[in-house]
Amino acid sequence: MLAIHRRWEERRNRRFLDVLSHDPSSIVVDLGCGNAEFSKQAMERIGCKEMWGVDLDERLLREAERKGLVVKKADLNLNLPFEDSLFDVVLSNQLVEHLFYPVKFMKEIHRALRPNGYAVISTENLASWDNLVALLLGYTPFSMEFDCGLRKIGNPFSPHEKESKTEYLHSHVRVFAWNGFIELAKLLQFQIETAYGSGHVLGKMGETFDSRHCRFITLKLRKN
Repeated sequence: MLAIHRRWEERRNRRFLDVLSHDPSSIVVDLGCGNAEFSKQAMERIGCKEMWGVDLDERLLREAERKGLVVKKADLNLNLPFEDSLFDVVLSNQLVEHLFYPVKFMKEIHRALRPNGYAVISTENLASWDNLVALLLGYTPFSMEFDCGLRKIGNPFSPHEKESKTEYLHSHVRVFAWNGFIELAKLLQFQIETAYGSGHVLGKMGETFDSRHCRFITLKLRKN
């Protein structure tokens, strides 16, 4: 299962980068940048000379800074530490499911974007086929995580089953399904330019014909 999930992650990241527009003049921020390994790829794709990176983990932020990001420590459950309409592009890859207040987070993204700016946000999908089958068998969904002590319990097929965890910080807290994520974006007055799924049990064919049951959901959202 771990090898399959890694292929799905690689597919998700490639498709995420594909929807980014080349615009060297863009002011860009990556929310939940981590060590900036993915941020640097996004930066190269956009062609911008500078990118902001926000995270709560100081160790990861130091790595991100060494890779050239302008870093800022912040709890993304709270207000973004930026003025209104500052960014042309907001990126967030696998972060929103870790937050207690994802609606507030999405509102803050809308506030921080300039008119006609866009955000690309990717997250886990609770309604993916692997999660649904796990639930049908009475197992914990693959996308569900717990707090400090045990990262996962109740799913013998998960590579993280009974894996120890010392922090709550990186656990999944809120996990969307396809319709809920899209409806939230519309409710907040985003224009949905692109919505797609990545990582399907039937491969690329499944991604094409059954996006709503892929493991990951990615939206490209425009602020009018």
